[in-house]
Amino acid sequence: MRVLILGSKEYPLGTSDDPIKSGGIEVYTENFVKYLKKNVEKIIIITRKFKKTEKLEVHDNITIYRVPWIRGFYFRNPSFNFMAFLRAIFLDFDVMLCQGPVATLLGFLIKKIKNKPLISRPAGIAYVQPQYNRIVKKVLYAIEKIAYLNADFVVFLSKNEMKEFKKKMNFLPKNFVIIHTGVEVCKNFGKKKKDVAFVGRLVKVKGADILIRAACELGEDIEVLIIGDGPDRKYLESISCKLVKFLGWRSDVHKILRDVEIFVLPSFSEGMPVSLLEAMACRCACIVSDIGLPFEKEVLKFKTGDYKDLKRILKKILKEPKIRKRLSYYGYKRVKNDFSWEKAVKKYMEIFHCLAQRV
Repeated sequence: MRVLILGSKEYPLGTSDDPIKSGGIEVYTENFVKYLKKNVEKIIIITRKFKKTEKLEVHDNITIYRVPWIRGFYFRNPSFNFMAFLRAIFLDFDVMLCQGPVATLLGFLIKKIKNKPLISRPAGIAYVQPQYNRIVKKVLYAIEKIAYLNADFVVFLSKNEMKEFKKKMNFLPKNFVIIHTGVEVCKNFGKKKKDVAFVGRLVKVKGADILIRAACELGEDIEVLIIGDGPDRKYLESISCKLVKFLGWRSDVHKILRDVEIFVLPSFSEGMPVSLLEAMACRCACIVSDIGLPFEKEVLKFKTGDYKDLKRILKKILKEPKIRKRLSYYGYKRVKNDFSWEKAVKKYMEIFHCLAQRV
Protein backbone atom coordinates (compact mmCIF):
# COMPACT_ATOMS: atom_id res chain seq x y z
CA MET A 1 0.00 0.00 0.00
CA ARG A 2 1.39 3.39 -1.09
CA VAL A 3 -0.28 6.42 0.52
CA LEU A 4 -0.05 10.02 -0.72
CA ILE A 5 -0.68 12.73 1.90
CA LEU A 6 -1.61 16.25 0.76
CA GLY A 7 -2.48 19.44 2.65
CA SER A 8 0.22 19.55 5.33
CA LYS A 9 2.08 22.86 4.97
CA GLU A 10 5.12 21.64 6.90
CA TYR A 11 6.79 18.26 7.41
CA PRO A 12 8.45 17.50 9.68
CA LEU A 13 7.45 20.04 12.31
CA GLY A 14 10.14 22.64 12.99
CA THR A 15 11.32 23.07 9.39
CA SER A 16 9.13 26.07 8.46
CA ASP A 17 10.45 29.61 8.06
CA ASP A 18 6.97 31.01 7.43
CA PRO A 19 6.07 33.72 9.98
CA ILE A 20 2.52 32.33 9.89
CA LYS A 21 3.08 29.15 11.87
CA SER A 22 1.65 25.72 11.21
CA GLY A 23 -1.43 24.39 12.96
CA GLY A 24 -3.47 21.29 13.68
CA ILE A 25 -3.14 19.67 10.25
CA GLU A 26 0.64 19.66 10.55
CA VAL A 27 0.60 18.26 14.10
CA TYR A 28 -1.89 15.59 13.03
CA THR A 29 0.23 14.60 10.02
CA GLU A 30 3.41 14.38 12.08
CA ASN A 31 1.88 11.94 14.56
CA PHE A 32 -0.23 10.05 12.02
CA VAL A 33 2.79 9.27 9.84
CA LYS A 34 4.76 8.05 12.85
CA TYR A 35 2.24 5.22 13.29
CA LEU A 36 1.13 4.75 9.67
CA LYS A 37 4.67 3.99 8.45
CA LYS A 38 4.61 0.69 10.36
CA ASN A 39 1.60 -0.48 8.34
CA VAL A 40 2.27 0.54 4.72
CA GLU A 41 4.86 -0.02 2.02
CA LYS A 42 5.38 3.67 1.27
CA ILE A 43 4.21 7.10 2.42
CA ILE A 44 4.56 10.10 0.08
CA ILE A 45 4.18 13.57 1.59
CA ILE A 46 4.09 16.74 -0.50
CA THR A 47 4.73 19.85 1.56
CA ARG A 48 6.27 23.32 1.22
CA LYS A 49 9.90 24.07 0.36
CA PHE A 50 11.75 26.30 2.83
CA LYS A 51 15.23 27.81 2.65
CA LYS A 52 16.88 25.20 4.83
CA THR A 53 15.07 22.14 3.49
CA GLU A 54 15.69 19.86 0.51
CA LYS A 55 13.32 19.43 -2.43
CA LEU A 56 13.40 15.67 -1.95
CA GLU A 57 14.12 13.56 1.12
CA VAL A 58 13.77 9.82 1.67
CA HIS A 59 13.72 8.32 5.17
CA ASP A 60 13.06 4.57 5.19
CA ASN A 61 9.60 4.23 3.59
CA ILE A 62 8.75 7.97 3.81
CA THR A 63 9.38 10.14 0.74
CA ILE A 64 9.04 13.91 1.15
CA TYR A 65 8.60 16.21 -1.85
CA ARG A 66 8.78 19.94 -1.22
CA VAL A 67 7.28 22.43 -3.66
CA PRO A 68 7.51 26.22 -4.10
CA TRP A 69 4.74 28.48 -2.80
CA ILE A 70 3.79 32.16 -2.53
CA ARG A 71 4.06 33.86 0.87
CA GLY A 72 1.17 35.73 2.44
CA PHE A 73 -1.98 34.86 4.38
CA TYR A 74 -4.24 34.53 1.32
CA PHE A 75 -1.68 33.02 -1.06
CA ARG A 76 0.35 30.44 0.86
CA ASN A 77 -2.37 27.77 1.06
CA PRO A 78 -3.74 27.82 -2.52
CA SER A 79 -0.30 28.29 -4.11
CA PHE A 80 1.21 25.41 -2.15
CA ASN A 81 -1.70 23.08 -2.85
CA PHE A 82 -1.68 23.90 -6.57
CA MET A 83 2.04 23.13 -6.83
CA ALA A 84 1.46 19.94 -4.82
CA PHE A 85 -1.25 19.01 -7.34
CA LEU A 86 1.19 19.48 -10.24
CA ARG A 87 3.71 17.25 -8.50
CA ALA A 88 1.20 14.59 -7.47
CA ILE A 89 -0.11 13.83 -10.97
CA PHE A 90 3.31 12.42 -11.88
CA LEU A 91 3.63 10.17 -8.81
CA ASP A 92 2.68 6.55 -8.33
CA PHE A 93 0.45 5.73 -5.35
CA ASP A 94 -2.59 3.67 -4.38
CA VAL A 95 -4.70 6.06 -2.26
CA MET A 96 -4.49 9.69 -1.17
CA LEU A 97 -5.39 11.46 2.04
CA CYS A 98 -6.16 15.16 1.53
CA GLN A 99 -6.55 17.52 4.49
CA GLY A 100 -8.52 20.75 4.22
CA PRO A 101 -10.80 22.04 1.43
CA VAL A 102 -8.21 23.26 -1.10
CA ALA A 103 -6.15 20.07 -0.92
CA THR A 104 -9.35 18.01 -1.22
CA LEU A 105 -10.62 19.97 -4.24
CA LEU A 106 -7.31 19.46 -6.05
CA GLY A 107 -7.30 15.86 -4.85
CA PHE A 108 -10.62 15.45 -6.67
CA LEU A 109 -8.91 16.56 -9.89
CA ILE A 110 -6.09 14.06 -9.27
CA LYS A 111 -8.73 11.40 -8.71
CA LYS A 112 -10.24 12.15 -12.12
CA ILE A 113 -6.87 12.19 -13.89
CA LYS A 114 -5.30 9.14 -12.24
CA ASN A 115 -8.36 7.17 -11.11
CA LYS A 116 -7.10 6.97 -7.53
CA PRO A 117 -9.35 6.94 -4.44
CA LEU A 118 -9.61 10.10 -2.33
CA ILE A 119 -10.01 10.22 1.44
CA SER A 120 -10.53 13.68 2.92
CA ARG A 121 -10.19 15.10 6.42
CA PRO A 122 -11.87 18.55 6.65
CA ALA A 123 -10.02 19.73 9.80
CA GLY A 124 -12.76 22.24 10.55
CA ILE A 125 -14.97 24.37 8.29
CA ALA A 126 -13.01 27.17 6.63
CA TYR A 127 -15.76 29.48 5.36
CA VAL A 128 -17.15 30.25 8.85
CA GLN A 129 -13.83 31.46 10.23
CA PRO A 130 -13.99 35.15 11.24
CA GLN A 131 -10.66 36.23 9.72
CA TYR A 132 -12.10 35.99 6.18
CA ASN A 133 -14.20 38.67 4.47
CA ARG A 134 -17.58 37.98 2.85
CA ILE A 135 -16.24 37.31 -0.66
CA VAL A 136 -13.56 34.89 0.56
CA LYS A 137 -16.17 33.08 2.66
CA LYS A 138 -18.40 32.55 -0.38
CA VAL A 139 -15.48 31.18 -2.39
CA LEU A 140 -14.47 28.88 0.46
CA TYR A 141 -18.02 27.58 0.86
CA ALA A 142 -18.16 26.68 -2.84
CA ILE A 143 -14.76 24.96 -2.63
CA GLU A 144 -15.77 23.00 0.46
CA LYS A 145 -19.07 21.88 -1.03
CA ILE A 146 -17.51 20.61 -4.26
CA ALA A 147 -14.55 19.02 -2.45
CA TYR A 148 -16.41 17.07 0.22
CA LEU A 149 -19.25 15.93 -2.05
CA ASN A 150 -16.69 14.33 -4.39
CA ALA A 151 -14.43 12.59 -1.87
CA ASP A 152 -14.73 8.80 -1.70
CA PHE A 153 -14.61 8.99 2.09
CA VAL A 154 -14.61 11.90 4.54
CA VAL A 155 -13.04 11.38 7.97
CA PHE A 156 -14.49 13.22 10.95
CA LEU A 157 -12.69 13.15 14.28
CA SER A 158 -15.86 13.01 16.36
CA LYS A 159 -19.67 12.79 16.15
CA ASN A 160 -19.83 16.44 17.11
CA GLU A 161 -17.54 17.43 14.24
CA MET A 162 -19.85 15.51 11.90
CA LYS A 163 -22.92 17.28 13.35
CA GLU A 164 -21.24 20.69 13.11
CA PHE A 165 -20.29 19.93 9.50
CA LYS A 166 -23.92 19.14 8.63
CA LYS A 167 -25.15 22.23 10.46
CA LYS A 168 -22.73 24.59 8.73
CA MET A 169 -22.58 22.97 5.27
CA ASN A 170 -26.25 21.83 5.08
CA PHE A 171 -25.28 18.36 3.87
CA LEU A 172 -23.27 15.29 4.78
CA PRO A 173 -20.80 13.54 2.46
CA LYS A 174 -22.04 10.37 0.72
CA ASN A 175 -19.54 8.24 2.63
CA PHE A 176 -18.07 9.29 5.94
CA VAL A 177 -16.50 7.68 8.98
CA ILE A 178 -15.62 8.85 12.49
CA ILE A 179 -12.02 8.15 13.48
CA HIS A 180 -10.82 9.70 16.72
CA THR A 181 -7.40 11.28 16.51
CA GLY A 182 -4.62 9.71 18.51
CA VAL A 183 -2.62 11.38 21.24
CA GLU A 184 0.34 10.25 23.32
CA VAL A 185 -0.31 10.44 27.05
CA CYS A 186 2.36 11.88 29.31
CA LYS A 187 3.95 9.50 31.79
CA ASN A 188 6.19 11.95 33.62
CA PHE A 189 4.85 15.18 35.07
CA GLY A 190 6.55 18.24 36.41
CA LYS A 191 5.41 20.16 39.47
CA LYS A 192 2.04 21.64 38.47
CA LYS A 193 1.78 25.41 38.77
CA LYS A 194 -1.56 27.23 39.03
CA ASP A 195 -0.94 28.94 35.71
CA VAL A 196 -2.94 29.06 32.47
CA ALA A 197 -1.84 28.03 28.97
CA PHE A 198 -3.18 28.61 25.45
CA VAL A 199 -1.80 26.75 22.42
CA GLY A 200 -2.64 27.71 18.85
CA ARG A 201 -2.08 29.94 15.86
CA LEU A 202 -2.54 33.61 16.67
CA VAL A 203 -5.44 34.25 14.32
CA LYS A 204 -8.92 35.50 15.12
CA VAL A 205 -10.68 32.12 14.95
CA LYS A 206 -8.54 30.79 17.82
CA GLY A 207 -9.88 33.41 20.23
CA ALA A 208 -6.66 34.17 22.12
CA ASP A 209 -7.92 37.73 22.65
CA ILE A 210 -10.88 36.36 24.62
CA LEU A 211 -8.50 34.65 27.06
CA ILE A 212 -6.23 37.69 27.33
CA ARG A 213 -9.12 40.07 28.09
CA ALA A 214 -10.51 37.68 30.71
CA ALA A 215 -7.14 37.05 32.34
CA CYS A 216 -6.20 40.72 32.54
CA GLU A 217 -9.33 41.45 34.58
CA LEU A 218 -8.84 38.56 37.01
CA GLY A 219 -6.54 40.28 39.47
CA GLU A 220 -4.91 36.91 40.26
CA ASP A 221 -1.21 36.25 40.80
CA ILE A 222 -0.78 33.81 37.90
CA GLU A 223 0.94 33.58 34.52
CA VAL A 224 -0.94 33.18 31.26
CA LEU A 225 1.25 31.51 28.66
CA ILE A 226 0.40 32.14 25.00
CA ILE A 227 2.09 29.38 23.02
CA GLY A 228 2.05 29.91 19.27
CA ASP A 229 2.56 32.60 16.67
CA GLY A 230 0.71 34.24 13.82
CA PRO A 231 -0.39 37.48 12.14
CA ASP A 232 -2.38 38.72 15.16
CA ARG A 233 0.52 38.61 17.60
CA LYS A 234 1.24 42.36 17.63
CA TYR A 235 -2.42 43.15 18.22
CA LEU A 236 -2.64 40.59 21.03
CA GLU A 237 0.49 41.99 22.65
CA SER A 238 -1.05 45.47 22.51
CA ILE A 239 -4.09 44.37 24.57
CA SER A 240 -2.09 42.28 27.05
CA CYS A 241 -1.06 42.95 30.64
CA LYS A 242 2.00 41.97 32.68
CA LEU A 243 0.75 38.51 33.61
CA VAL A 244 0.53 37.45 29.93
CA LYS A 245 3.68 35.95 28.40
CA PHE A 246 4.09 35.21 24.70
CA LEU A 247 6.30 32.16 24.17
CA GLY A 248 6.01 32.01 20.37
CA TRP A 249 5.96 28.77 18.42
CA ARG A 250 7.45 25.93 20.45
CA SER A 251 8.39 22.35 19.62
CA ASP A 252 8.28 21.37 23.32
CA VAL A 253 4.62 22.17 24.02
CA HIS A 254 4.05 18.95 25.96
CA LYS A 255 6.86 19.86 28.37
CA ILE A 256 5.22 23.20 29.10
CA LEU A 257 1.79 21.62 29.53
CA ARG A 258 3.22 19.11 32.02
CA ASP A 259 4.03 22.04 34.34
CA VAL A 260 0.84 24.07 33.85
CA GLU A 261 -2.37 23.26 35.70
CA ILE A 262 -5.00 24.99 33.54
CA PHE A 263 -5.52 24.98 29.77
CA VAL A 264 -7.96 27.24 27.89
CA LEU A 265 -9.33 26.68 24.38
CA PRO A 266 -11.25 29.87 23.47
CA SER A 267 -11.74 29.05 19.75
CA PHE A 268 -14.75 30.06 17.65
CA SER A 269 -14.50 26.92 15.48
CA GLU A 270 -12.67 23.59 15.76
CA GLY A 271 -12.79 20.06 14.43
CA MET A 272 -11.17 17.99 17.15
CA PRO A 273 -8.41 20.24 18.52
CA VAL A 274 -5.15 18.38 19.03
CA SER A 275 -3.96 21.02 21.50
CA LEU A 276 -6.89 20.24 23.82
CA LEU A 277 -6.20 16.50 23.69
CA GLU A 278 -2.51 17.11 24.41
CA ALA A 279 -3.48 19.25 27.41
CA MET A 280 -5.73 16.47 28.72
CA ALA A 281 -2.93 13.96 28.13
CA CYS A 282 -0.71 16.16 30.33
CA ARG A 283 -3.34 16.24 33.10
CA CYS A 284 -4.33 19.88 32.65
CA ALA A 285 -7.72 21.07 33.87
CA CYS A 286 -9.37 22.29 30.66
CA ILE A 287 -11.76 25.14 29.92
CA VAL A 288 -13.26 25.35 26.41
CA SER A 289 -15.62 27.56 24.46
CA ASP A 290 -19.06 26.07 23.88
CA ILE A 291 -18.55 25.04 20.23
CA GLY A 292 -19.94 21.53 20.36
CA LEU A 293 -16.89 19.51 21.32
CA PRO A 294 -17.71 15.99 22.60
CA PHE A 295 -16.68 16.54 26.20
CA GLU A 296 -18.80 17.05 29.30
CA LYS A 297 -17.35 16.07 32.68
CA GLU A 298 -13.81 16.39 31.23
CA VAL A 299 -14.04 20.19 30.74
CA LEU A 300 -15.72 23.39 31.88
CA LYS A 301 -17.44 25.36 29.12
CA PHE A 302 -18.03 29.08 28.63
CA LYS A 303 -20.08 31.04 26.12
CA THR A 304 -18.15 31.33 22.86
CA GLY A 305 -16.63 34.79 22.44
CA ASP A 306 -17.74 35.96 25.91
CA TYR A 307 -14.62 36.94 27.85
CA LYS A 308 -16.65 37.89 30.95
CA ASP A 309 -18.07 34.37 31.15
CA LEU A 310 -14.56 32.95 30.74
CA LYS A 311 -13.33 35.26 33.53
CA ARG A 312 -16.09 33.94 35.79
CA ILE A 313 -15.09 30.33 35.18
CA LEU A 314 -11.38 31.07 35.59
CA LYS A 315 -12.06 32.68 38.98
CA LYS A 316 -14.02 29.63 40.03
CA ILE A 317 -11.45 27.06 38.94
CA LEU A 318 -8.53 29.00 40.42
CA LYS A 319 -10.20 29.04 43.84
CA GLU A 320 -11.21 25.38 43.90
CA PRO A 321 -8.42 22.80 43.61
CA LYS A 322 -10.97 19.97 43.80
CA ILE A 323 -12.47 21.08 40.49
CA ARG A 324 -9.04 21.22 38.87
CA LYS A 325 -8.24 17.74 40.17
CA ARG A 326 -11.54 16.34 38.91
CA LEU A 327 -11.16 17.79 35.43
CA SER A 328 -7.56 16.60 35.27
CA TYR A 329 -8.59 13.05 36.20
CA TYR A 330 -11.49 12.72 33.75
CA GLY A 331 -9.64 14.41 30.88
CA TYR A 332 -6.61 12.15 31.22
CA LYS A 333 -8.81 9.06 31.51
CA ARG A 334 -10.82 9.98 28.39
CA VAL A 335 -7.74 10.55 26.25
CA LYS A 336 -6.07 7.37 27.45
CA ASN A 337 -9.15 5.26 26.70
CA ASP A 338 -10.50 6.78 23.47
CA PHE A 339 -7.71 8.53 21.57
CA SER A 340 -5.20 5.91 20.44
CA TRP A 341 -3.08 6.29 17.28
CA GLU A 342 -2.99 2.51 16.90
CA LYS A 343 -6.80 2.38 16.73
CA ALA A 344 -6.95 5.37 14.36
CA VAL A 345 -4.41 3.90 11.92
CA LYS A 346 -6.17 0.53 11.96
CA LYS A 347 -9.42 2.17 10.84
CA TYR A 348 -7.62 4.17 8.13
CA MET A 349 -6.01 0.98 6.83
CA GLU A 350 -9.42 -0.67 6.52
CA ILE A 351 -10.62 2.24 4.37
CA PHE A 352 -7.42 2.32 2.29
CA HIS A 353 -7.66 -1.38 1.45
CA CYS A 354 -11.38 -1.20 0.74
CA LEU A 355 -11.03 1.71 -1.70
CA ALA A 356 -7.88 0.37 -3.38
CA GLN A 357 -9.70 -2.88 -4.21
CA ARG A 358 -12.45 -0.94 -6.02
CA VAL A 359 -10.07 0.64 -8.53
